[in-house]
Amino acid sequence: MLKIVEIFYSIQGEGKFSGYPCVFIRLHGCNLDCHFCDEDLHKGFFESKESKEILENIKKYPTKQVVITGGEPSLNDINGFIDALHVEGYHVAVESNGYKFEHIKNADWITYSPKDWNALHVEGFNEYKFIVEKNSNIEKILELKSDKPIYIQPQNHKDSIDKNNTEFCIELVKKYPHFRLSVQLHKYLGVE
Repeated sequence: MLKIVEIFYSIQGEGKFSGYPCVFIRLHGCNLDCHFCDEDLHKGFFESKESKEILENIKKYPTKQVVITGGEPSLNDINGFIDALHVEGYHVAVESNGYKFEHIKNADWITYSPKDWNALHVEGFNEYKFIVEKNSNIEKILELKSDKPIYIQPQNHKDSIDKNNTEFCIELVKKYPHFRLSVQLHKYLGVE
């Protein structure tokens, strides 16, 4: 049983797969309480659903791209669910703060969005995504040496962009071209 907050079809707005149509599966719960979290749904209502019921729900959408998000998907071991998605031909991406990568290791793509920049993981995922605002101390990010893509994403408001943070991140990426910009495209498009 998975605690499902919502399942919806939209456009991925972040990271490597930005622009792809995806089915999003939002799971309930998180081990953190970030003041800038743009998704408070993971703290409220949820429905417990079996993998089979979730699969039946997502089959109505024309894509084979699935994004599991939250909250924090790695609170529970969801590798069995990821395997069930693979059996049905889905490409599975998971967005995680790095709580327990072993709980999501069967995913095709893992986006690691660390909140503690002083204790960064270096394995168990495919890309970094740092949420940055104009007053962020970026020294730890600048010190990071990795072959994995490092995305810089402006800290935005829940339903809209923060122009000042976006401008700061654009300049940061221009100054350090080994970074990539991730702008939450879905907020620019006005979709979920």
